[in-house]
Amino acid sequence: MKTKTNMLRPILAAQVLLIIILGTTALEGCKKSMSKSTTMTTSDTAINYSAYANGGVHLEIVNSDPADYNDDQLYVGVMGATTGSNSQSAYIDLTTGKTVLLNNLSALPQVVNPNNPTDGSKYIVISTKMSDMPVDPATGLHAIPLPFIQSGRILLSIGKPLYYYINPGGTSLGAPIKSTSSTDANYGTVFDLMEFTYYSTGSGARVFANTSRVDEYAISMGFQLNALQGTTGSVQTAGELMTHKNTIQAFLNFNKPSDYDQCYRSFFQDIVNPGGMTDASGNQIFTQTTSYQHFQTYIDSIWQNYKNQDLLMILGSGNVGSTDSNLVIRGRVDGNNVFNFTQTQTANGNTTVTGGTLPIEPTTSDVLGGNASTGAFNNSSLNGTPGHELDNELRVTFVAALNRHSIFTDAAVGQIQYPEDVSKFYKTDPYNYYAAFWHSPGVSYNGLQYAFSYDDDANQSSTIVGDNPAYCTLYFGPVPGN
Repeated sequence: MKTKTNMLRPILAAQVLLIIILGTTALEGCKKSMSKSTTMTTSDTAINYSAYANGGVHLEIVNSDPADYNDDQLYVGVMGATTGSNSQSAYIDLTTGKTVLLNNLSALPQVVNPNNPTDGSKYIVISTKMSDMPVDPATGLHAIPLPFIQSGRILLSIGKPLYYYINPGGTSLGAPIKSTSSTDANYGTVFDLMEFTYYSTGSGARVFANTSRVDEYAISMGFQLNALQGTTGSVQTAGELMTHKNTIQAFLNFNKPSDYDQCYRSFFQDIVNPGGMTDASGNQIFTQTTSYQHFQTYIDSIWQNYKNQDLLMILGSGNVGSTDSNLVIRGRVDGNNVFNFTQTQTANGNTTVTGGTLPIEPTTSDVLGGNASTGAFNNSSLNGTPGHELDNELRVTFVAALNRHSIFTDAAVGQIQYPEDVSKFYKTDPYNYYAAFWHSPGVSYNGLQYAFSYDDDANQSSTIVGDNPAYCTLYFGPVPGN
């Protein structure tokens, strides 16, 4: 999730945000991206603010930090892929609400590198200055009806748009990176993103959104989805509760091992996941810290302790305190260091035994990264086969529980543990202090955030899903009223 193709230049944090290839969108990480609409103005045709599904859920954009930023300093873009069987990479022009396909880059406006105009490179800018967006006369807010878009990102930057490098051959875009080189096109620009998808369900429309901090934080943002349908439906909110400068200060003041202070990068004005901390050569920094080794000792103690006794677990935050034997998952580490699990359930006189394994003891990097394609938490192709029915469920449980330190080695023999007991999260050292910060009081709305892979376990994520929405509000700044 952390590589980037652009041009050869010194990079402190090479973060792949998006690579756009003809006909496809490869989202190579929950990273930041964005750009500017090059002198595109509002269409002569009036914006249809009555359009909803199949024509546009309203996206309202509100500057909720006016003390620090003016509307003409804030840039927003929406990028992803069109829906349907012939999906193509695209962005949405936020002055018109129209989809702009990225299947013919030569036909789109191109610009030179603003920080090195003679280097021969060309770029496309996609985002729109907030002050240039149309205003809904009914609300007085900057708003645009959005068409369907999937695998999307809402992109935010301050002071300047983001520049997407046109790779050699002219058929793909290299996403912005965070670089210390003064000749990089996006040098000095603070930028961030959130996940956003709007698609047809066949009978209606659905919005998926997440103000994820799984990789990093750079701009405070909030998101509200109004999916009220008369007396049904809901209004859902997620995001940060403090301004950028107050969030940074709160993180620095947060009670944590000093190794985690390196997550804050003053040059980029961001806070990165400890697994993403790298030096100028791209080498991971956190692996060399005392905190990394201390976390590994915790993991080792679990694998060692449960060679000699069974780990008894009941999953599900709604099952905390239950002693129902049908819910108990029993695990033990064998001589090959494989953690083997079984669950025995009896119903109507019939007994069913299912199983699962964690074949490799994880490293701290495995836990912080939660990588489902390699290492200890590989998304096993055996899942669902006899003896492996629980593989994926166990992977999710262990990634989340180890980050939160909600599996313990001091449980008595025969004592049931509840890894999804929220009251136990982030109470016993060591744990992921980066994630703990985002879930601490006063930082994220309702204490919910997506701060590591599988942080949606036990309903702790900032993910929002709503059907047939009336409108969405993006707060450029903290969620107001908190």
